[in-house]
Amino acid sequence: MIGRTIFSAGLALAIAALAGCGLVTSTNRSVFFIFDVSGTYVKAVPDAAKLANITIADLQPGDWIGASQISACSFSEKEIILQRQLPTTPSLAASAKRELFDAFNTYAGSVKSAKFTDIRGALAQAADELKRRPEAARFIVLFSDMIADYSKSCDTAKLKLDLAGVHVIAANVIKTTPGDPEKYFSVLAEWEAQVVAAGGTWSLVSSPDQLPKLVNDL
Repeated sequence: MIGRTIFSAGLALAIAALAGCGLVTSTNRSVFFIFDVSGTYVKAVPDAAKLANITIADLQPGDWIGASQISACSFSEKEIILQRQLPTTPSLAASAKRELFDAFNTYAGSVKSAKFTDIRGALAQAADELKRRPEAARFIVLFSDMIADYSKSCDTAKLKLDLAGVHVIAANVIKTTPGDPEKYFSVLAEWEAQVVAAGGTWSLVSSPDQLPKLVNDL
């Protein structure tokens, strides 16, 4: 309860600081969050939602936010949770952020687990949405254990990805096999190679404070 109170107070202070400023020029960013809801990772979605909210708190008026989920067949508009551009007026942007915080918290509290994990389809969907955006800096923040499990009816394992101009950030990567560290590192190395081969750039964040800094400082 104390941790939640401190977290909420921090977001409130960040919003208040934003609203009290004059007109702020957008950092020209679009950020697309992807939540893995498959298998046991669904239990980590509330923590992932908190990280998304912390990141949104540091975004500027005019920036754009999108979100979707990883399920059995992720390359679909049906898996998109929300899309919202922050108003350019600081006070209105602050209000929009509060609505996004509530939306992510509500989503995290009601999300249901999926049987399969179509990570590649989710990346393709997010990249497609970002390429429609005019912002110069484009980010995909991926909350997942990065273990793909494709169904026979929706196997996107060989789908060609186009991530040119997109920075993919793997965050809150749960270690599903603590007794096999080599597997953990090899899975991450494989995904990094796939992202780079698709023209994107890759980062792995290991602590909550790294994510907003990485998105806002690049």
